[in-house]
Amino acid sequence: MRKLTITLCLSFAVLLGSIGSSSAIPPCPAERNHTTSPWNNCFGTFAYNNGQYVGEWKDNFRHGQGTYTWVSGNKYVGEYKNGKKYGQGTESYPNGNKYVGEYKDSKRHGQGTFYWANGTIQEGVWENNKFLYARKVTPPVVVRKSPRRRTDPDKIFSASSGSGFAVSSRGHVITNHHVIYGCQKVKIHHNGKSIPATVVTYDPQNDLALLKGDFQPPTVLPLSNDSPELLQDVYVAGYPFGQRISTGVKVTKGIISSLTGTKNNFANIQIDAALQPGNSGGPILDDRGNVVGVAVAKMDVKASLKRFGVIPENTNFGIKTSLVRSILESSNVSAPKPNNAPISKSILGKMISGGTYYLSCWMTMAQIEKIKSQKVIFQNIE
Repeated sequence: MRKLTITLCLSFAVLLGSIGSSSAIPPCPAERNHTTSPWNNCFGTFAYNNGQYVGEWKDNFRHGQGTYTWVSGNKYVGEYKNGKKYGQGTESYPNGNKYVGEYKDSKRHGQGTFYWANGTIQEGVWENNKFLYARKVTPPVVVRKSPRRRTDPDKIFSASSGSGFAVSSRGHVITNHHVIYGCQKVKIHHNGKSIPATVVTYDPQNDLALLKGDFQPPTVLPLSNDSPELLQDVYVAGYPFGQRISTGVKVTKGIISSLTGTKNNFANIQIDAALQPGNSGGPILDDRGNVVGVAVAKMDVKASLKRFGVIPENTNFGIKTSLVRSILESSNVSAPKPNNAPISKSILGKMISGGTYYLSCWMTMAQIEKIKSQKVIFQNIE
């Protein structure tokens, strides 16, 4: 298991609420007029110079649940009071930032979480759009009585996910050990196909695992023979947040920030390319399309706040390719020769798409209960 100072990049499911295009209250009149036909206790759409609002109205004010979409690309979904954002809401921005939490008088105010596009998370108390201090509030538990259902103890569920990449034309795939740890079954997903995987071998100490699927990868990613270098440009590929956002592979770019990991771990490198839950096991590539590392973890926000008093930014880690080569040699798996010259972004993108896979971990409910304290499990098991 990794130390508490880092967060393993397993995927989890985020339950998102949304405002629909209809409401239980009646539709508003065709025209909106403050005197002859005010919009009151109705659901309607109104276009402003800077955007459009769809939702509930009271006394000609936006009031209740609604969605406001600005021409700039900002979008707010949540509660309104007397024309202003007030209560729970979610606001997303074109640059990838997002805030989820409480508002007052159209400002972030109360408990909330701001997700920065670079991976930084600010969770705590806000006042007049300013972040005051970190605090996580546990919502009250609501107990709902429901008929008891008998669950098949042998039924397995997709409980967590990670990423992996092809290292041989015979269907060998490298990932992290923590991605497949505790799984009754592991599946490799690519181009709409779900391929059962066999665990060939694993290395818990260095957090690596070698899988084998009955398929021929369209692309095999070569391993770099060179040692990683400080300031070297790198690209990280994988499936952050699983497939709950979209099914396609995602890529972030950065540099190698350090040739060691936490506590001088020489088996790791530090990178500033963004990592999210679900990136675990994905390849870290150079500009030649050679794998220089395996994405494994990011600095833990809570631990950093407690120890250093700050939220970590762009502090992520990968496992060096030399360890990947060792696990392949121990299993008599030959990797392709590395590329000797830089390649175009177009070719690199096609290599990443063809050679990087979404991995799903399947367990019974009993296994999930046993391991959920050690592994990030999907919040809604289906």
